[in-house]
Amino acid sequence: MKTIKNRTKSVIAGGIALAFALFFITPKLFSKKADPSAEKAATAPPSDNKDATDVVASDAFVVKRETITDELQTTGTIAANQEVDLVSEVARKLVRVYAREGSYVSQGTLLYKLDDADLLAKKHRIALQAKLAQLDEKRFRELLATEAVNQQEYDKVLTNLNVLQAEIAMIDVDLAKTEIRAPFAGKLGLKRVDVGAYVTPSTVLSSFDDVSRVEVNFTIPEKYASDVRPGQAIQFMTENSNQSFVGKVTATEPKMESNTRSLLVKAISENKGGKLVPGSSAKIAFALHVAQDGILIPTEALIPTAKGYSLFRLNHGKAERRDVKTGSRTKGTVQILDGLSIGDTLLTTNLLRLDTGVPVTVSTVE
Repeated sequence: MKTIKNRTKSVIAGGIALAFALFFITPKLFSKKADPSAEKAATAPPSDNKDATDVVASDAFVVKRETITDELQTTGTIAANQEVDLVSEVARKLVRVYAREGSYVSQGTLLYKLDDADLLAKKHRIALQAKLAQLDEKRFRELLATEAVNQQEYDKVLTNLNVLQAEIAMIDVDLAKTEIRAPFAGKLGLKRVDVGAYVTPSTVLSSFDDVSRVEVNFTIPEKYASDVRPGQAIQFMTENSNQSFVGKVTATEPKMESNTRSLLVKAISENKGGKLVPGSSAKIAFALHVAQDGILIPTEALIPTAKGYSLFRLNHGKAERRDVKTGSRTKGTVQILDGLSIGDTLLTTNLLRLDTGVPVTVSTVE
């Protein structure tokens, strides 16, 4: 009975051992048959990555000789070439206005007339006295020749005549002050008083401006002060016109403004057609330096680096990295001061895929 039980236990133990063996061995057999990629990987030849570098397509830009103008952008104010406020030298009533407001008049044109009735009456009275004194002088001169009167008596009569003539000259001066004339050729402003008003030297009758030419006043930073010379050209635009105007520097202040550390500059521009209105603002482009053999490249060719900027140059069909020194910039270009030569070919696209020695095929050339 013991022998039968022992055999039964041995059979059970053997069955369990066989089941475990089949559990672990069967998946390995099936996995080898179900993974054909492993067989292909085992039979595929090894690849050489260094010899399989891709050729990068890139657009190119050929460096040309450019004329580069280093400009200073600033703002200024337009003023009349000459401007005054018309006032009277004497306190009198305004009796007549001759010129129409807003009109252009020549130098010396009579604009306003003040009351002069009392001066004319005084001049007439003194003129009559002077006429009598002139007759006395003639008579005493003839008597002096015959020694009928002495020299002292004649001198007294002559002095009286001279005094009366001097008084007439003084009245003529006062009469001239009652006439307000154009001090130069220009445009009369709007009238501020009407006929019948009593005006004094503090009463402004109108403004008067010479706008045949205009002044353009602007300031520049102190570091550019030595670059400004009379005769230099400027270009400017105004808010009320899209036209570009040209002027010439005529003078500068002899010293800087202490608060802003800037130099005041004055330029003159012709004002044909009266398009430039005094008092308006101007956007000014002032040329400081002109380089005839400059290099300008597209801004997209530049690559920022820790030391500045670099770019890729095409060298015998391969990319070559170059460090460059930049200068002034415009909206889409940048000046290169060092690192490039006229005739070099730059790469402007696919820059992230480029490095020194990478083969390049050029798509388009600008």
